[in-house]
Amino acid sequence: MTQEELTSKTSHGVGKYEYPKDKSFVFVDVETANGFNDRICAIGMILVKNGESQGYYTLINPQTHITLSYIHGITDADVVDAPTLEQFWQVMSPHIPNEFVFVAHNYCFDLNVMKKDLGRFGYRFTPQEVLDTMWVARDILYHFRTVKGDLTLNVLSERLDVQLNHHNAASDILATKEVLEKLLLMGNRQIEQFIRKTK
Repeated sequence: MTQEELTSKTSHGVGKYEYPKDKSFVFVDVETANGFNDRICAIGMILVKNGESQGYYTLINPQTHITLSYIHGITDADVVDAPTLEQFWQVMSPHIPNEFVFVAHNYCFDLNVMKKDLGRFGYRFTPQEVLDTMWVARDILYHFRTVKGDLTLNVLSERLDVQLNHHNAASDILATKEVLEKLLLMGNRQIEQFIRKTK
């Protein structure tokens, strides 16, 4: 399986956010093959365990024709030799704790795609807790008063001076983590305040 290791960076002048060591966090960003949002063609993941981060990115063979190339630039030819999601998950899942907080920007999208695509292979993906970076931004930047567009990852990244190549899962997941950390430091808040139980 080909996979590219990600390196998370802390911006100058911001400081480093310290994650609680008694919780594990799994940051996820996926790119999808089609408008049904049930097949993944790229995935970026960052695992935070005991306060330490490790990130991974890989293209995924969705086993179907990719129709959304105009969004993320990934074509059928790009994923011919890529692992299937099942192959990726067989390698990755042993590193994921039984209990973790699922973290994403607009988490419903990424979580639902993960559930659908892993479900094809008989896997249940059921995190008990979730955190959406949109919730953090809505609170800290806008005090719950928002207008459409203010909470998109590209807008937040530009506002917070976070490097982003949008719709690239490797870049998106690094930006999501950095946006979260900058917001928490800016608002002098603890990450636990934004964690919610799944329904």
